[in-house]
Amino acid sequence: MDVKDYMKLPYTYIIKPIVDESGFYYHATVLELDGCQSTGDTFQEASNGLMEAMEGWIETKLEYGFPVPLPLSTSVPALKV
Repeated sequence: MDVKDYMKLPYTYIIKPIVDESGFYYHATVLELDGCQSTGDTFQEASNGLMEAMEGWIETKLEYGFPVPLPLSTSVPALKV
């Protein structure tokens, strides 16, 4: 499988609004891909950034011969907010 194949799989995306000392923003992660994350001022920025981060995360794993975890579910992608 290549990066495009993995990107089509139904991974679990978690996007949460955060309020802390740095202000308000969104934090996005892929549950199955440890360390794959992004932030953004808007939900859409966080989501777009997560797709870029996910692509880079998967590319790096494949480049160095590490396994890429498959989604926990085989149904449609889950989005948790």
